[in-house]
Amino acid sequence: MPPSGVPVSAMHARRAALAAAVVGAGLLLAGPARAFPQWQFSAGAARCDQCHFAPAGGGLLTGYGQDAAGEELATFGGNGAFLHGAQSLPRWAELGGDFRGAFVAEDVQDPTGPKVAAFPMQAQLAGRLTFGDFSAYASVGDRGQIRGNDNLVPQQNYQPITASWLISPEHYVMWRPSPVGPYVRAGRFFAPFGMRFAEHTLYVRRDTGFNLMQETYNLSGGYVTDDLELHVTAFAPDFVRHMGSTESGVAAYFERRFLDATGSIAVQARYASAPGAARTIVGAIGKYWLAPARTLFLIETDLIHREAGSAGGSDGFVGAAGVAVLPIRGLMATLLAERTQTDVSAADTATNAATGLVSWFPYAHFEAQLMGQLAFPSGMPAAKTFLVQVHYFL
Repeated sequence: MPPSGVPVSAMHARRAALAAAVVGAGLLLAGPARAFPQWQFSAGAARCDQCHFAPAGGGLLTGYGQDAAGEELATFGGNGAFLHGAQSLPRWAELGGDFRGAFVAEDVQDPTGPKVAAFPMQAQLAGRLTFGDFSAYASVGDRGQIRGNDNLVPQQNYQPITASWLISPEHYVMWRPSPVGPYVRAGRFFAPFGMRFAEHTLYVRRDTGFNLMQETYNLSGGYVTDDLELHVTAFAPDFVRHMGSTESGVAAYFERRFLDATGSIAVQARYASAPGAARTIVGAIGKYWLAPARTLFLIETDLIHREAGSAGGSDGFVGAAGVAVLPIRGLMATLLAERTQTDVSAADTATNAATGLVSWFPYAHFEAQLMGQLAFPSGMPAAKTFLVQVHYFL
């Protein structure tokens, strides 16, 4: 029972804020190397797959992406190739890796007080082999936790963590005869959906089925050109290790670029069912690069209908809108207003947040990031999180 005088809905909001902060701060994850949607248009590339081998972006960089990382996106330049160009790879092979260390300070109104921790956040290696029109991609990494094994951890984590210290977040095979045109891929990865921010704690990732370790097994296909892209994915739970999402369903994403590759509008939909529950998501995404101000405007809105068996259905909402400003080469500041609401008919199920990200890429392969978030669960004090990350990729 909740404490006397505390509404049940407020208790739920408080617990949700606490859970989100703990998940964001408490895990060492071999997570996938996500892309930066802020680079689209602002870095001169209209398609995310110009810099990444994956059709919708993310993961290992192409030669174009490696050159951009050193010559255009880093303040003091550098060689963006594998191992800074010290070791050449054959044309049919690509290697990479991501390593992150983090410091977090958070105050989520926990009775035990604010939390402070420093921990390794990511340790991952990835490789890609090409065989004509076919390719195979796989990543592997270490994972762990800074909490004791007797503490409660999210359902998608094995407990004790020592029983599953090595995982492969992504592995797939793909047929793609050309960077422009059709493709088909099958394996474990995130279905193309949403703005695909690297930060998993953003509501548009966390509350739409794309949180940490929620990669599904997929059969995905689509068509990509300079002006548009379409991705359709059938997905199912991880049947190999039974890790992460328990949902099955289908997702679709369509994006149309316009104004001489300075803006885009996208529509998306996702239907997922799990034991005793189902949810349907429909949404839209917009981006516009205002070159004179070196500012990218971004917005994503998603309507979510949930069915929970005999409990009935509810309609929710999740969204993010803001700007990314790139004042000088290598420096990127992003400010987002976020909102998540599990039931639009109940105001006390909403949480608003203001999230700021400052990323600096001093040299090729290096990133330092500051992240701050103020979250305001309805009827509750603000939850505050401050995160510092140092990121290096091979």
